[in-house]
Amino acid sequence: MADNPASDLPATADVVQAPPVTPLHPVASAMESPLLQLEVDALLSETSPLPEEVAVFEEVVERLKQALQQLKSVQVGPEQAEAYLSSSGLSGMGPFPFHPPSAAAITGSSAQQSLAKPNLVIDVAVTIPKACFYEKDHLDCKYHGKRALWLTVAAAQLKKHAMFKQQEWVLFNNDARKPALLLKPWLNADHTPTFSIRLIPTITQDTFPLAKLTPDRGNLRPATAAAPSSTAAAAGPVDEVKGQKKRKRADADSDQAVIQGKGDVIVEPRAAVRLPTPHYNTSIIADMMIDDHQQALQSATDAIPKLSETLVLLKVWMRKHGLSNQADGFDGFLVSMFAVHLVQQSRVNHAMSHVQLLRAILHGLADLRSFSQGLFMQWGQSQGSRAATAPSQQAMRKAFEVVFVDGSGWCNLAAHVSKSALKQLQGCAKRSVSLLDRAAAGQHTFDPLFLTKHSPLTMYDYLFHVSIPQPKAAQLQTQDVPRWVLAEKKLLGLVKQALGSRATLVHVHPRRPTMSSPKKTGITPPGDTILVGVQVDPAAALQLRDMGPPADDAQAAAKFRQFWGDKAELRRFQDGNIAEAVVWECGPAERHSVVDRVVTYALGRHLPAGSTVSRHADSLDSVLQSKHAEANAQIEASRQLDAAVDRLSKQIRGLTNLTLKVVSTQPLSSTSRHTTPFYPLPHPLAGGGAAAGTGRIPRCLEPTELLLQLEGSGKWADDPEAFRKMKAALGVQLAQALETSFGLDAEASEDYVDVLTDGFAIRLFLFSNRDEVMAAKADKESSQPSVSKVLSQRAQHHGLVSGLTGQNAAFSMAARLAVRWVAAHMMAGVHLPVEAIELIMTAGFLPASAAVPPPGSPLAGFVRFLQLLSQHPWKDRPLVVDPEAELTPAQHKDIDRRFDAAKAKGQLRGFTICTPTDLDGSAWGQGSMSTGMRQRLVKLAGRSLQVLQEQLESPEVAVPPSTVFRTPLSDFAALIALREEALPHPDRAILGSVASTSTEDEEDDGLLSSKKARARLHSIPRDLVQKKGPGKLRKELLIGFDPVSLFLHQLQERFQGYASFCVDGIGGHVIGIKWSAKAQEVAPFDVNKAHMLERAEAEEHRSAPHVQSCTLSVSAVLTDIKALGAGLVHHVESSTR
Repeated sequence: MADNPASDLPATADVVQAPPVTPLHPVASAMESPLLQLEVDALLSETSPLPEEVAVFEEVVERLKQALQQLKSVQVGPEQAEAYLSSSGLSGMGPFPFHPPSAAAITGSSAQQSLAKPNLVIDVAVTIPKACFYEKDHLDCKYHGKRALWLTVAAAQLKKHAMFKQQEWVLFNNDARKPALLLKPWLNADHTPTFSIRLIPTITQDTFPLAKLTPDRGNLRPATAAAPSSTAAAAGPVDEVKGQKKRKRADADSDQAVIQGKGDVIVEPRAAVRLPTPHYNTSIIADMMIDDHQQALQSATDAIPKLSETLVLLKVWMRKHGLSNQADGFDGFLVSMFAVHLVQQSRVNHAMSHVQLLRAILHGLADLRSFSQGLFMQWGQSQGSRAATAPSQQAMRKAFEVVFVDGSGWCNLAAHVSKSALKQLQGCAKRSVSLLDRAAAGQHTFDPLFLTKHSPLTMYDYLFHVSIPQPKAAQLQTQDVPRWVLAEKKLLGLVKQALGSRATLVHVHPRRPTMSSPKKTGITPPGDTILVGVQVDPAAALQLRDMGPPADDAQAAAKFRQFWGDKAELRRFQDGNIAEAVVWECGPAERHSVVDRVVTYALGRHLPAGSTVSRHADSLDSVLQSKHAEANAQIEASRQLDAAVDRLSKQIRGLTNLTLKVVSTQPLSSTSRHTTPFYPLPHPLAGGGAAAGTGRIPRCLEPTELLLQLEGSGKWADDPEAFRKMKAALGVQLAQALETSFGLDAEASEDYVDVLTDGFAIRLFLFSNRDEVMAAKADKESSQPSVSKVLSQRAQHHGLVSGLTGQNAAFSMAARLAVRWVAAHMMAGVHLPVEAIELIMTAGFLPASAAVPPPGSPLAGFVRFLQLLSQHPWKDRPLVVDPEAELTPAQHKDIDRRFDAAKAKGQLRGFTICTPTDLDGSAWGQGSMSTGMRQRLVKLAGRSLQVLQEQLESPEVAVPPSTVFRTPLSDFAALIALREEALPHPDRAILGSVASTSTEDEEDDGLLSSKKARARLHSIPRDLVQKKGPGKLRKELLIGFDPVSLFLHQLQERFQGYASFCVDGIGGHVIGIKWSAKAQEVAPFDVNKAHMLERAEAEEHRSAPHVQSCTLSVSAVLTDIKALGAGLVHHVESSTR
């Protein structure tokens, strides 16, 4: 072949055409974000090896080359790698002539200065001399057996060197046929290198004829072939040479005969034709072409020096997104070769910066046209590849799922890559390009690109652990693809067929075989359990009906029924069509688990006996269930509540006897956004009909809040207090109108109107065109935000969050889990408002938050919330939530400026969460949360995420995932145990009642209030309601009364600065106390705080003569707390720490 490949291609070969050059996005050629470039430079300095480390690399590799040259030629028997040869079906091999390597050279990342910490592995390619092989060793794994035997002998001789004693066997590219030796050099006791050296055996391109290794050739003996003769075990290399002549006659075509042992020829029957073995053949070709690949990489990095560091960025990106450790996906070598391809196509150039090069490579990977018809690099100049005509493109596409052929035209670099792994890579690359473009627009995207670490739990919406019994033998000699890989491919097809349009991606994570010793253990096949990850389309995932082919298509209908079995049925649809269908029956609270049910049923029907399927979609459902209300009852109650709110809104807008007409209504409560962990159930005292169940009826009823927008008027008072009184008068008028017009039970107060309808309490707030002006005046006179300002913020928040609830069905339950988790860890409400939790969850569902798709299941959404909460740099950067992309680059800069200014003044304490209507993030994230409380919550989120990963990604872990909702009470210095009967909803608690474990005699405590006073918090007996009727007992109903929050507010005011108080406001029985640093300080005596102070013991603590210095008395404070909470507090206990 001449130097110009295009002019000298054989006439019978396909002309390799490069894909059309895709112009870069305009952002790629413009000036990228300076901040992103600085962050990238800092990342490169952290991940690239230091010059002194490189010097150590080079010294150790040089000494390794010297050791390799000193290896002795010996004649060894197969017993040196007995276990490996046996597991590969090569137990009959004869003696092997070992010779030192003909060459040894650094290859891969280390040769291109593109190693990325912390995984520093230097690849050294060692070339096995051609004299170690025979002409037909490419058949029946003989090459691989001798390759392993050569490496075993080399390892034994290297072990005599002190530097290379520590050795470990690994499998190269997860290929059970190709072991590699991992050396961990030891220099001295004071210096242990943090890198490893991987020895990769290779061969020259003239070792075997390439024409014998085309994808359509069969080089493995079929499983039906005759067993080798008994003389094979004793045959030696000399005997095998004698068989070469007979082999030429009997095996002119390798599909019909196999030579074994001393001149014996086993001619297989014509029916046992050798099937094509493209993967087996490629594994040999890859060893022959490794030098060519290295030369191509070197040429590309010489042409574009910045490419080496860009490859470091790519490897960090892949590592963080869980792509580099997939056995069937792209690795660092493949993305490097793809970058070489872009260089050859002139799609990147030396004038580009690191970020622009990165974007160009990711853009090329994301382009679906790149791999749709296969990717073929430009023809190279290797001598071996010119000896025969390269396989056609059609042959490559027929043999492999993914085609990426190197410059020789022979080696498919992506032979091991699956379509699902490629699709996942392309999806991540596409979203990463979008993140880079957002960075150019002023947004912070460095963290989701390079710092946020993903695992299967964060990448998929649904996870399944499928256990399939399989034989323990590897049987590599007769199969092009190992049988465990075939089982994984079958499983992939079943799951994809079962889910249909529900799934956007199904990925079966390949299991990894292992080899600890070629001599003792050989190849150990992977375990029985397979991890399956599924990404779904949220709009289609929860459908309860799968429509099949029409009834008149008999063949398709038969296939449909064969797959679904008894589950399939013939149905007539509303449009008149009659078709096959599968219907999944489940309640509204169980609908998020329909994907689990579909997969479990399909696999249970088609997998062999003894197979098991573990699913996890409903593993956290229990934390959203109370003792006295089923989950389905709560979902039904939410629907009734929505209907009641809509009905009341229409009635209010229709009122004509009001001074100012109500023009619109706006929900404010999380119940209307469907993000509350527990919905209020219809109450019999509020017109909800007869209460079902047994026990008592709760006395406290949570109101659903509604904002009423009044029509404009110029007659409002200018004084804020007079303005407030006028609104109160309008509220009285509204309550009377609702009572007279519709017979509703309505009661007005100075700030709101409570209405009882359809079993629910709805609290109405009036809002006019003058409220914002009055709020501004009130804010000048008080440090606390006015009621009008808070109502306005809540209305804006509801509009921002509720839109996402309708777009993604998984958001609602995911937010409920997040609120329940924060409350369970005693941080929701006082320390972190529910609105802030919803905003963090909203950020996790936005495309700009990560390079993985938005969550498609409640569990995936909750995991994304924990990931964002634990990994976002809250101290250095605000969290920007912008669902509609309303913010301009100037506004993004303004947000950063405000954040930096507040940070410089020391005003940042909690979470800074900015929205288009709250650029400084002061509305929800700050609150009363201290820096210590923020750190505690972030730490708990990271710990919970780690626990969920261990429990849901590892089938061996049997601990229920709901344990992440149990907070460690040891975090607190003291605990306040509350009386269960005094709580509004004790049945919602996750932790059991602490009061029940106390041995304290409550009746002897003089601080307790009377039984009559305590009884006012008790629930109402159902038989009393039935006896007297709801109307007479309606005044006993306490709307919006929460004794725990009121008590907590009193504690915060009384002991402000000395202690922080935490409680699970949803149903917790315990209040935790954390003392502040001020509580440990010594200060002069203060008569106003005399009840909680004690004398400082040391004289040196006195601030002045005759002035007594004091410290906080913990026992006095706890006694004061118990007295303050009489009737609500059961007992108070201090930690023994």
